[in-house]
Amino acid sequence: MHKIRFGYGYAAALIYAALAAAMFLFNFTMDRFEPFSLALLCAMPACGLDPLLSALLFTAAGAVSLTAGWIPFLVYAGAGLYLGGVFFIYARAKRQMRAELALWLLPAAALFVWLFGKYVYADYIRALWAGGAIYILCFIVTGALGCLFFRAGRCRLTAEELIFCAAAAAAAGIGFYKLAGEYVYGAAALLVLLFCLGLAQNANAVVCALVIALPEAIVKSASSGSLQLFPLAAHALCAAAGLAFWRAGKFPASLAVFLTAVLLRYAASGYAGALPEDGFWLSLLVPLLPCMVFALAPEKKLQQWSRTLKKYGEKQLTRLAINGERALTAERLFEMADVFREIENAFAALETEAEDRDGALKAMEDGLYDAICKECENRENCAEHGVGASLSKLVAVGAGKGKVNLIDMPSLLSAECVNPSGILFYLNKLLAEYRRHAIDMENAALGRKLLQDQAGCVGEMLKTLAVEQSRPLGTSPEKERELFSSLAKAGVVCQEAMVTEKGVSLTAAGKYDTATILRAVEGVFSPAVLSKKRALAADKYCYEFKKRPRYDAAFGAASVKKEGESASGDTHSVLKIDERTFLMALSDGMGSGEYARTVSETTISLLESFYRAKLPPERILETVNRLLSFNKEESFACADIAAVDLDDGFADIVKIGSPLGFILSKNEIEILGSESLPLGILDGVRPTTLRKQLGDGDTLLFISDGVTDAFGSSADIAEFLQGLSPHNPQSLADAAVQEGLRRQGGAARDDMTAVAARLFSRETA
Repeated sequence: MHKIRFGYGYAAALIYAALAAAMFLFNFTMDRFEPFSLALLCAMPACGLDPLLSALLFTAAGAVSLTAGWIPFLVYAGAGLYLGGVFFIYARAKRQMRAELALWLLPAAALFVWLFGKYVYADYIRALWAGGAIYILCFIVTGALGCLFFRAGRCRLTAEELIFCAAAAAAAGIGFYKLAGEYVYGAAALLVLLFCLGLAQNANAVVCALVIALPEAIVKSASSGSLQLFPLAAHALCAAAGLAFWRAGKFPASLAVFLTAVLLRYAASGYAGALPEDGFWLSLLVPLLPCMVFALAPEKKLQQWSRTLKKYGEKQLTRLAINGERALTAERLFEMADVFREIENAFAALETEAEDRDGALKAMEDGLYDAICKECENRENCAEHGVGASLSKLVAVGAGKGKVNLIDMPSLLSAECVNPSGILFYLNKLLAEYRRHAIDMENAALGRKLLQDQAGCVGEMLKTLAVEQSRPLGTSPEKERELFSSLAKAGVVCQEAMVTEKGVSLTAAGKYDTATILRAVEGVFSPAVLSKKRALAADKYCYEFKKRPRYDAAFGAASVKKEGESASGDTHSVLKIDERTFLMALSDGMGSGEYARTVSETTISLLESFYRAKLPPERILETVNRLLSFNKEESFACADIAAVDLDDGFADIVKIGSPLGFILSKNEIEILGSESLPLGILDGVRPTTLRKQLGDGDTLLFISDGVTDAFGSSADIAEFLQGLSPHNPQSLADAAVQEGLRRQGGAARDDMTAVAARLFSRETA
């Protein structure tokens, strides 16, 4: 056992005074002032208190036995002197008393058995029984006092420790009952019960009530010769009455306990006995005074103590383990982010310089001279007239055009050169090789740049995830207790529950209606929606609830391919990015048919994947643009993209080379235009970005250029849409495509697609 050293001061004086009072009470446990306080004499030095002072207090408390003669006091004096000396020697030697305490106690117990058995009881068997009880109590009280000093208020006590404390309290309670009498003990016991009720605020108060009633039951059973259980039942009923009215407040609970105690006192003769007539008001005062004291106790302080007590009773290891794992995950994510940052830096550091164009032109000029002019018999004449400069001009023109012909030859070169066709043929050959090399170099540079950007993007994402994971998972023990209570009222057997700022997780044994559990959850976490339900066993499930978004959405889409084509070049998508965000996209591949559809599908697939991975939008568009640019054939795509937050209704809209889009509200139509080029045309893409607030009943509509061309103007489309009410998204998409077909005589001249999404509030749904 650990030791604690008390200095001199008020705190130490109060502790020694309280222990001295407890010794005094222990001595009244039996009728002959048996030294039950010997248990405290063993416990105090074992817990680090002064052994000599403990022995002195023990002897002083035993002075009460002088009223029964000098023999009992001789036991107190002898045991105090002996054990005080033993503990003093251990203290001087700086050794801690351990299991050998059982041996050191035997002489003190033998002294009691000898003197009480011969002179007090005149019965050694009775002395052996009493001595055995004192001997066992020494170890119980030592454990209880250790819990009080070193563990109470610091951690949750084990079942064994609670039993030790309850046994020690019952032993002291027996002495107090026999010393103070039934009325005083009854009032004190009821006051302690009320404070236990106020601190625990749960069924633990009933257990405390049973411990408090145990001394009265023991004393009455011993005096009557039969088992008396009514005090236990009476205190348990008082505790139950207080719990039943506790939610109504401290005053109703106090009143319920008072009325229950009064009714039990006068309804059962076994509880009050033969009460004299002049004791009526005194008997009434026994429950009244403690209930009044408790009712007037500071509510704020009581709640503070209750929260502190419950905090030590909660299981913290699970939460600490979760936060520890989150921290380790965050650390690993940070390390992975650094790896991708290093990859990005490596690509940047190893980036090759752009090819020297002037050097390439000079190399082609030298190659042309070596192949054609060097062996030409007219080279000296060309040199005299400065034809070399004209040859340089021809090479420069060829590099700009990619190919040369007779028209491109400078006049001086045409006049002096005797082999112009040979020069043109060989120069075009060199230009073709130069062009292939330049394209390879450009593609390699674009590939390196793409990998560099993606490494940086992945690094940013991992860093963001690491920051999110590094934040501890905040929990709410108070809400968890409320959730347990709410589930119990609904008849749901909940074994575990955790309430965080993000949601609620719980396990329940049994098959229950999800709506029943949801109603209980919304009592502490509202509004909520079931996120997952997983089976843990045949009759045990784990439920996960998340915060319910403010809005929900309905979608509609319609499409018609171009007349005579096998496939439509338009592709649309509606994707749930996460529980609170959805993505709506429409891609229009340039042209019609299978290849246009491939380009469109590729664009949508890339957008879906990147948005689902939650890459930054600007990186998404840049990456898609570059990937489309790698294609050998010209492949362009227009795109409408909207990421909508269902919590606040904000829509981040991106339009790239696309036709008009629309937001249809109850009273107006807003037109969304774009001024950017399609994806895949240029290396850089500058999309039109918009952030719009959508509300209950607002509809977002994207249409392809086939629908736009069919109507002819934005005013015609807006006028048509204005006449469609209400804005059912599927009906809206169908109507837009069908009206476009009608205006073109029923034959689609281009692919036509419309996709719509309407938001509606869950509160009004």
